[in-house]
Amino acid sequence: MIRSFIAIEIPDELKNDVLEIQKRFKAVSADASWTRTDGIHLTLKFLGNVEEKKIEDIKRILEEIARGTQRIKIKIGGVGAFPNQKMPRVLWIGIRNEDGALEGLYKRIDAELSEMGFEKEDRDFKPHLTLGRMRSQKGREGIIKLLEESKDKELGVFIASDMRLVKSELQPQGAVYTELGRFGFTG
Repeated sequence: MIRSFIAIEIPDELKNDVLEIQKRFKAVSADASWTRTDGIHLTLKFLGNVEEKKIEDIKRILEEIARGTQRIKIKIGGVGAFPNQKMPRVLWIGIRNEDGALEGLYKRIDAELSEMGFEKEDRDFKPHLTLGRMRSQKGREGIIKLLEESKDKELGVFIASDMRLVKSELQPQGAVYTELGRFGFTG
């Protein structure tokens, strides 16, 4: 079984800006686990444990979807939390795409992979970059204050030109990611 997901990679210069914001949150000394640099990506769909024999079929589907997808203009900005700002459990930076192309890509991936037996998402698509996860409410007040200060912070814009199928191996030091395939947007 291969634990995997589909994601869009963030350019290094914007990833560095994300890490600067994360550094401010780390300084609060909250009880949180922080996303490592290589873990900062825009997840389109988490597949979970996949039988190895299905990987080639997934790649074919993603290749076909990518051929029909134009490059996507993505804005990064606005810091928030799930489930909400007052009870933060997951800290994130928002992702926006004003022409609906990102959501369209997500829906197509979800629909096509559901035909292969993958569960369809029952939640709305809320694209984001995960900064970290609160393990307890220690340091919550400082985190809430920073969330309020950072809610309108804009980091920049990039053009996504591909998506990737990524293998995620859980290790004691955190997940190790290996790219299984890259699918360029050529629509």
